[in-house]
Amino acid sequence: MARASGSYPAGRVFESHRRYHLKNTLTSVRVFIYLMKGFNMNLEDVLKLKTPDDLWHYMHNNIKYCWTNKEGKEFPLNSPNMMAEYYIHSASETCIRKSGICLDQVVLEKTWFDYHGIENHIITLGFIENGFRVGGGHTFLYYFQNNNYYYFENAFVPAANIVKFTSLDELIGTAVAIYLLCTNNVSKIDNIYITIDSNIKIGDNTQSNYTKTLNDQDVISKYKDEIEKAIIKYQ
Repeated sequence: MARASGSYPAGRVFESHRRYHLKNTLTSVRVFIYLMKGFNMNLEDVLKLKTPDDLWHYMHNNIKYCWTNKEGKEFPLNSPNMMAEYYIHSASETCIRKSGICLDQVVLEKTWFDYHGIENHIITLGFIENGFRVGGGHTFLYYFQNNNYYYFENAFVPAANIVKFTSLDELIGTAVAIYLLCTNNVSKIDNIYITIDSNIKIGDNTQSNYTKTLNDQDVISKYKDEIEKAIIKYQ
């Protein structure tokens, strides 16, 4: 859920997705049309987007990172009532409000991928102290297509991109490493948990979705080598 506080400026962790894909004229035309329409696009319009690239460009240019309550009131990051009043938006609400934290944006992403029949999974990571999750945390989506794994990220600005991997272990290791680096939490590598296929409940408060026990921490041992390799690569 936390935004980056590290040294990476937006879009600098990976090659600029926008710059790379706008070399393709056809994609450029589609993206231009979506940007022109974006101010009025509802969920039905978004589901008509043809490719993951189109979805990413739409979200990157129209969906901002923001905490809101059920009435649509926006909360500055780390404001006193932020956690208490926030709730997880539906995909339709995120399109209408054009904002959402990682949980909200992942709901929209999953809705699109499910609609188009593309295999996808949600991953949650966070920190554990005294058996429970505390502070920080992030949720993101990856999809599987043509025998490759794709990290799809918009909410976490420094890593905003679609990045292809040949193995799931490398994808998870890289995504977690980037998060630790950009939030200055590398020292907490032994105190994180990773939950695959997270159960996100629309309308719930974020705390009910992120409260985890130490059982989730067992997963970290499987990916620790990949995380450490990625930290060395990107630090």
